[in-house]
Amino acid sequence: MAAREFDRRRFGAALTAGWLAAAGTARAQVELGTDASRLAPEIYEPPTSLVAVRDIYKRMTGSVRVGGQGPFAFVIDTGANQSVISAELAATLGLQPGQAQPLNGVAGVLSTPTVSTQLQLGPRAARDVTLYVLPGEAIGGPGMLGLDQLDGVRLTLDFQHETLTIDSGPELPGEGAAYRMKAHRRDGQLTLVDADLAGIRVTAFLDSGAQDTIGNMALRDLALTRYPTTPLRRIPIVSVTGQTIDAEFADLPTFRIGGAHVDSWPIAFADLHIFRLWNLVDRPAILIGVDVLSRFETVCLDFRRNEVQFRLPARA
Repeated sequence: MAAREFDRRRFGAALTAGWLAAAGTARAQVELGTDASRLAPEIYEPPTSLVAVRDIYKRMTGSVRVGGQGPFAFVIDTGANQSVISAELAATLGLQPGQAQPLNGVAGVLSTPTVSTQLQLGPRAARDVTLYVLPGEAIGGPGMLGLDQLDGVRLTLDFQHETLTIDSGPELPGEGAAYRMKAHRRDGQLTLVDADLAGIRVTAFLDSGAQDTIGNMALRDLALTRYPTTPLRRIPIVSVTGQTIDAEFADLPTFRIGGAHVDSWPIAFADLHIFRLWNLVDRPAILIGVDVLSRFETVCLDFRRNEVQFRLPARA
């Protein structure tokens, strides 16, 4: 695969202990508080290119109301601890910027304006929130929902139908083999401990707000020790803050999550600021984006029971 330039709309900035990724501007396809069991019986075929992954990614959004207005299509970002609103939407809604707070990006920290408002997710009651404010062009949409709004929910990503459901429908629609894993909570995120890349045990985070998967440098070094002839392609990652950091892209063998295996797929490696915040510099760690998650037909992140479920395509 040809080398690509990674920008903020593919990876994103990290918030506190999370990692923020932006949506495209495509119209949202979302089911909130509906019966998701009315699914067609077609066999799901995982995307075969990163272009196809990006097309799916742009559709995995949720409808939210801000200050009683909307709904607006926000990305559901399980890799970010805090929720974000675009500067343009904040201005349209008349939200006045308040006290700036530190924003941890992929390459460092930036003081970022915040606004206070009410946010309502689907049929849930509106709640008071503080949202970080970022340029809409940088994040690629009106906003993102982080873990501060997702705690206690069940989130199901149906890649076959390109829909996202919250607290509704069957836990794991589809016909293929299913896998259930308990997960640990780390700063609010679901962390998988039973995972490995190229035979190397890793600490893995599921990031529905990132298009691409990225590992830390400890994982890179171990992977290249085992597969020294693996070609690397250098790429820049550009933060929303305008800061850049170098990364390397490689195709590596099977990625395993519990009892499920994902065939060789491109992985990026970088010394991200977020890994330092999590104290994961010396231990192999990886952020699993939609490119890997979409290898499965359905993925369910249950923040109530601290577990993750995967369903393979029926043909797998």
